[in-house]
Amino acid sequence: METSEKRLLTGGVALVGAGCFLALSVYPFQYGTVESAVLAGALVVVGLFEFALDETSF
Repeated sequence: METSEKRLLTGGVALVGAGCFLALSVYPFQYGTVESAVLAGALVVVGLFEFALDETSF
């Protein structure tokens, strides 16, 4: 898989993940738009960070 394809796939997964986190964990609490986006983004970043740590070996 080429680097550009990996970047596109990673971006797509991040976008879908952010939407899922927003819909499932933020929306029921009726936060505002900015608070919802910040919380969903933070959850996606933590998820990607955990995934990256899982792929490394120390």
